[in-house]
Amino acid sequence: MQCLMSLNEILGKMNIFMNDKYCMIVGPILLIHLFFAVAVVKKNLSVIDTAWGLGFILMGLIGSFLGQWASSRELVVLGMVALWGIRLSLFIHSRNSGKGEDFRYANWRKDWGKNTNVIAYFKVYWLQIFLMIIVGLPLFAAHESTDSQLNWINILGIVIWTIGLTWESVADYQKNIFKSIPGNHNKVFQGGVWAFSRHPNYFGEAFLWWGIALVSLDGNNSWALIGPAFLTFLLWKVSGVPLVEQRHANNPEYQAYKARTPVLIPSFKIMFRKKR
Repeated sequence: MQCLMSLNEILGKMNIFMNDKYCMIVGPILLIHLFFAVAVVKKNLSVIDTAWGLGFILMGLIGSFLGQWASSRELVVLGMVALWGIRLSLFIHSRNSGKGEDFRYANWRKDWGKNTNVIAYFKVYWLQIFLMIIVGLPLFAAHESTDSQLNWINILGIVIWTIGLTWESVADYQKNIFKSIPGNHNKVFQGGVWAFSRHPNYFGEAFLWWGIALVSLDGNNSWALIGPAFLTFLLWKVSGVPLVEQRHANNPEYQAYKARTPVLIPSFKIMFRKKR
């Protein structure tokens, strides 16, 4: 009898590690390890960029599957994440296909030398998993929500997501077209939405995640807002804007562009000035 009680206690403790949240994390972990194997074989760490959007989709799919596709809130969030993630992954794969390693990873490879794969496994790939979990908090919030009825805040979130996704997509498209023109590879693109801020793609990504977070809210899970807040800080102050700005530190054309153009949030003053 005592043995049976001990067994039940053990199984009870194991259930803690078998709840939905842990299962939702398994998908991105397996995906990132698959991409790490590809990176080692191809000697190109930048393949991880393609996995960023796909990881969130997997997380959302697992959550919806475990919830038996029953929550309309969770399905709306999954749809939003899927549209963003598929577009972003296809764009990054198309942009990087046939090219060498991205400058960020190439510089790290020089610094890390023969230990590149070991260091990258922890500092790049496992870090990516951690970032997905934090940024993906709205997915967990939507999964745990017991209220499927969307309110005006959720509708506002859909509007914000639509604006952010459109802004990011247009920014990527415009810059990609500009860079594809012979002779423009080393030039600074300053047209289109890039005239209103220096990093409209990052603005769009942060903005759309604020929209996703708002849709996940039901009045009892405001912790979901940590996700977009963390992503905004990450893009603005850590891994997005600073790396690009540093790369162009000695570029006179970029410095002139920097002097007249805001860093992330689009300038309405510039927008209205251009319309006159």
